Amino acid sequence: MINHELFHHTIMIEAIKKRRAVREYLNQAIPEEKIQEILKAAMFAPSGHAKYPWEIVVVKDATTKELLSKTTPWSTFAKEAGVILAVIGNEKESPRWIEDCSIVAEHLWLEATAQDLGACWVQIRDHDNAEKDVRKILNIPAELRVLCLMAVGVPAKQPEEHTDADFEKNKIKEEKYR
Repeated sequence: MINHELFHHTIMIEAIKKRRAVREYLNQAIPEEKIQEILKAAMFAPSGHAKYPWEIVVVKDATTKELLSKTTPWSTFAKEAGVILAVIGNEKESPRWIEDCSIVAEHLWLEATAQDLGACWVQIRDHDNAEKDVRKILNIPAELRVLCLMAVGVPAKQPEEHTDADFEKNKIKEEKYR
């Protein structure tokens, strides 16, 4: 008989261990079913006070991906991704928009990993003119904020997954900090 609790734990921890920043992609389209599953994972993200102050812009167009790849010095690789997901938030809807959008981005990342795709977070918020540039490129209203871009694609190579050796016990404090 299958121990379902252990089975689900194993699936989750495998995705967490496999999740790495992937910045090199093969020139392959991502099947629409996989993109929809990634977006569905975002829909299940929790939200402070159930405000859900986030939206996602899905970018597949090569010209638009090229423009987005020029918004920061660290985003150049994104043009090669099969899709770029812009995670945007509404700070007027919730003062916790950053936290909510961050959880959404992590859900996107974990599901992309579970779909055997690679992904990488590109920080946009509070990065020089990047947020203004992304808003302009994607026609995002000025009152909305852009937290990050999630570049997602078929990885050119599978990075090594995290191991138990990566677990730093000194980061964990029992009961009190000291």
